[in-house]
Amino acid sequence: MKHPFAILGLLLAMPLAISSPLRASEIGYVDMQRVLEESQLGKQAQTNLQERFGDEQQTFAEEEVAIRQLQQTLERDRPLMSAAQVEKTEQEIQDRIKKFEQDFAKIQRQLAQAQQQEGQKILPAARDAVISVAKQRKIDAVFEANQAGVVYLDEDGDITDAVIKAMDTSTN
Repeated sequence: MKHPFAILGLLLAMPLAISSPLRASEIGYVDMQRVLEESQLGKQAQTNLQERFGDEQQTFAEEEVAIRQLQQTLERDRPLMSAAQVEKTEQEIQDRIKKFEQDFAKIQRQLAQAQQQEGQKILPAARDAVISVAKQRKIDAVFEANQAGVVYLDEDGDITDAVIKAMDTSTN
């Protein structure tokens, strides 16, 4: 025997391996988008954003309709208009579109920043709820359901509803 200590070590380790069966790892997943949309904190964040940016949405919708109407009027009346009138109207349309796009981009940046701020308020509670549910269900790993790379998720591993319930319970 070339390696008597190696064989002796294997013989001594075998009963330990047999007496302590390997525990299968449990994996779960959560749809954080649903948590953000359906939890009380998420709904409150959506309400806050709507209150803060709802008027701007209405203003942009009205301006978009006005620009479209101006374009339709130009197309309808073009044959009756002088070249100077057509040019003036086309320039007005272009100016309004340019201003609309600039203002819209500015509001979009503000909205994205506000969404991020609201999300930062929710994430600690969501993380705590995920950890709580995972510990209750003895889950070893929890993945975000909407992240790329996940090919298959069994519905039994979905803990989203439990996370929403845990968040709502802890925030009341």
